[in-house]
Amino acid sequence: MKQFLLLTLLILCKTDDADHEQSQIILMTYNVMFVPKLLVLERDQTTRANLLAKAKFLRISDIICLQEVFQPEPTKILLDSLADTYPYMTPILGDQDGQDYWDETWNSDLGRSLLKFVNGGLTILSKWPITYKIQYFHKYSCGAHTFSLSGFIYARILYGKNETPIHVIGVHLQPSGHPGCYLLSEEETREKQMNEITAFINARNIPEDELLFFFGDFNIDKYNTGQHKKMIGLLNVEEHILYPSSIPCTWDSSFNSMTMANHKQNQLLDYILIHKDHTLNNSVWFNFIIDAMAPEQWHLLGANQMFYNTRNIPLMELSDHYPVFGFFNLNEHQWPEKPSGTLTYVRIEIRQMIVSLFILTNNGTPRRHRCLKSEQFIILIDGDTQEFYLSDAKFLRMKYEMEQVNRYLNIIQKDNKTKCIQTDSTFILETLLSTGIHYINHDSSHLCSCTKNEDHAQLFRLIEVERKNINCIITQ
Repeated sequence: MKQFLLLTLLILCKTDDADHEQSQIILMTYNVMFVPKLLVLERDQTTRANLLAKAKFLRISDIICLQEVFQPEPTKILLDSLADTYPYMTPILGDQDGQDYWDETWNSDLGRSLLKFVNGGLTILSKWPITYKIQYFHKYSCGAHTFSLSGFIYARILYGKNETPIHVIGVHLQPSGHPGCYLLSEEETREKQMNEITAFINARNIPEDELLFFFGDFNIDKYNTGQHKKMIGLLNVEEHILYPSSIPCTWDSSFNSMTMANHKQNQLLDYILIHKDHTLNNSVWFNFIIDAMAPEQWHLLGANQMFYNTRNIPLMELSDHYPVFGFFNLNEHQWPEKPSGTLTYVRIEIRQMIVSLFILTNNGTPRRHRCLKSEQFIILIDGDTQEFYLSDAKFLRMKYEMEQVNRYLNIIQKDNKTKCIQTDSTFILETLLSTGIHYINHDSSHLCSCTKNEDHAQLFRLIEVERKNINCIITQ
């Protein structure tokens, strides 16, 4: 009898340990936008991959799903950099080099189709052993995805010291806004793809006491209530709950310059969802979206391009999507208490004379990265009338969308007292024109004139007026 009680106690303790361990799990999904080079001639994806390789936020999760890892060179840079943190990873969905490493391939006939000449751009990385991995090619796709081996990845992972089975499905559903979806609409195609996922899960008979997650780019907007409710029902997942300090969207057309111009509406498209029949008791599953920024500035066309090319904008963004973390309310990790995003109003002093109020940004949009460093390109937007900005034009003030002038100025700190340029920092402004490098120089006859001699450049002083946290704006 004592032996029985002792055995029962040991089982209960082990169960409690396993539950506590599972409550600490952190997942992340991220569409990194490494698109085929033929489709994107204007993005320096190699530089961006090297910047992503330095990103600390990519290393705090237990399991990661990456989407749009299509282009080989930047993909290799990023995956190689993450290999020490995540020693277990699946091959890329549909990639020919990884075909022999899957335990199963569903709809393998699609994988042999000559029309499918682009891989699925999807992979799963884990800190814990992946014991079984399956690639599944969707039967239904449309538009450009007709030529991609689109589908999903299933992985069984032994999580933690107790080796608790965790099941994950990595997805990238049919995108919107692309021509060619005639027989089936994009929404209908996504619905059929989700039905495929559900049928696959039902066929696996996963025990109810084992966690099951879906994560990836679903291309279904949370704020389009019809599509979102259908997704919740079809996948049988818990209602989507955002952490209190999360920003509300993963596609931020208000402040992310890498979002496509034809997508004006801010959306929440990326999720980490938990199956209703496979979750922890007395727990809430949160999603937390962050506006991850690069550790340094990069240029859309590359640093070697002449900067007066108006398309070669300076950016701090790392992708057109923002990453999403998923975790239980019981998780002990410290998450930020305030949403991120910075809008900064400044005044500039010239010889004790205050120039107009400006919004200062070192990104391609009004929001700027928190630390403004010397040798970064900036825009100074009129703080009172935001359709105007400071430029290298003769009178220092031009309409915001006049692409024929260079609206980007290189800010060079002269006092070298602080890592970040801030209130009381002194600086000069440099511009690159077709005739070479010039420096802004103030004189009595014009508001702005330029000189090629750095010693004659006007010395400015920065006065920070206001810095406030901002979010993408949701309009329904």
